[in-house]
Amino acid sequence: MPDPFKTLDLPPRFDLDTGDLHTRFIQASAATHPDRYTDPVQQAQAAERAAEINHAYAVLSDPERRADALLTLLGGPAKDQDKSLPPDHLMDMMETRETLEAAVANQDHAELDKLRAWAHDHREAHLKKIAELFAESANDSGNELPDPTAKAIRLQLNALRYIQRMLDQMPG
Repeated sequence: MPDPFKTLDLPPRFDLDTGDLHTRFIQASAATHPDRYTDPVQQAQAAERAAEINHAYAVLSDPERRADALLTLLGGPAKDQDKSLPPDHLMDMMETRETLEAAVANQDHAELDKLRAWAHDHREAHLKKIAELFAESANDSGNELPDPTAKAIRLQLNALRYIQRMLDQMPG
């Protein structure tokens, strides 16, 4: 898929204004809606463009996907190229998963709430660190990120993915 930032005519930044993102999405969607055309070829082209716009909005409205897209755009490693994690992260996640499984099995809603809060806190901490790393690089020029910064962002994104997966799989 094309660069989602270009698709919605937004600067390649992690700290996007969500209101501006939504406005650009609505404007682009309205301008290229297939119903605006009667010619089947133009309708097909508009449908392709609408799919690109919808994909760009989905990527940019999700902070994890936005960071991943921006990192790749700025020359950082893709998630399949670098699977590094912070020290002890995998062990912590395995222990947390065991606690989660026990809470689910015992229908311990208080423990589930506690685990959900833990996961949300960790998710926000990783997103904050990612935002700080992008901001420190002052990389609004579209230049490649310094290698240590790119690797640090990838490390945070990899850890975030574990947390997000756990949140997605939590009951109710």
